[in-house]
Amino acid sequence: SKSKVIRYLENDGTQLKNFKDDFVLKNTTYLTEDNDDNELTNSAVFDMDTVLVTYTKLTKNGNKEVTDCGGNLLKVVNANDAPGVSAFDVGPMPDAVAVSPDKRYVLTADEHDNAFDGKCKLASYNPGISIFTVDSAKNINYVKRILFTKNSRGEAREPEYIAVSNNSDVVAVTLQDSYEVAIFKLSEVMAKDGQILDETGIKFVDIPANAEGVKAWPDGIVAFDASHKNYFAMAGEGSDSIIIIDEDGNIISNTQITEKEVPPNYPCLKADWFPGTKYSPDSITAFRLNNKDYVAATLRYAGAVIFYDVSDPAKPVFEMITRSGVGDVVGNGVCTEDNTSKNYPEGISSAVVGDAAYIWVANEGDSSVSSIKVTAITTP
Repeated sequence: SKSKVIRYLENDGTQLKNFKDDFVLKNTTYLTEDNDDNELTNSAVFDMDTVLVTYTKLTKNGNKEVTDCGGNLLKVVNANDAPGVSAFDVGPMPDAVAVSPDKRYVLTADEHDNAFDGKCKLASYNPGISIFTVDSAKNINYVKRILFTKNSRGEAREPEYIAVSNNSDVVAVTLQDSYEVAIFKLSEVMAKDGQILDETGIKFVDIPANAEGVKAWPDGIVAFDASHKNYFAMAGEGSDSIIIIDEDGNIISNTQITEKEVPPNYPCLKADWFPGTKYSPDSITAFRLNNKDYVAATLRYAGAVIFYDVSDPAKPVFEMITRSGVGDVVGNGVCTEDNTSKNYPEGISSAVVGDAAYIWVANEGDSSVSSIKVTAITTP
């Protein structure tokens, strides 16, 4: 993020260790217009040598007023024979990047970041999705941009995170500030004329509030298959919920995380500035282990990772909860504003190797990465 360093880690089954040298972008020829307001916001691994990274670009005048908002997709190649960085323009303030499973497409979520207390308060920009194709030589080519406006309630449709279905066609995008998810098919978008597209043909789905009336504020999203059908699971950051939709945008389940799942020895939040939110599921990943489908989500204020069996997406089953790192706050059953997690997990990913699933968690609070090994999950 602020340090503009890409760190490469590998898990050898017992520990995390450096995979190759860090790739430093800050104060180098790669980021010649860099300043402390600009950030690396998200990354996606393309292959062993290539990582794709979103980069926000703010320009300020002498009064420190924002005069321009931009963004890049950075293709970072960390190979011994040909290291380097290529930059591609995207929409304003990109917040996430995704690579389709077939590696033919790259998409960025161009947030704009105008809503609420955002960094880019310039109204002359549109949030949207930038789409690139990738050829057999790993050349990246810009092809389309979908522009988003506001919904009927006047809420800005600002993309937060992207997921692409396992068949590399259906795309789901969380729109946090309008409490929606956008769904479209790449095959249909690519068939349209022109490079700049409007919202025609994009399906917007309202994410319902929880039982207490708290809106979801959807953040992380992940694609998964169950019974040979495409689904997406979202982390409802505001409503403490895991929401599952199908590829047509139908809400299949909306599971709220409660005290039944989170023991009192985990910390939790109670604050006027985030009413009704105790745990705040933020990022989410999916994996298949022992012929069952699972999602795992970070609980930011609880310092935890929670697991659900989603083999039946209509009836997610809570499986287990574990800490996201070590040395965190121990809760006493009372939610407060000041005594929440110090690990503060923000990012998560996973992979199954052999008979084990590995879940990697980025803990923003203590600047650490944790590895969780799961060999079997049994319902408590």
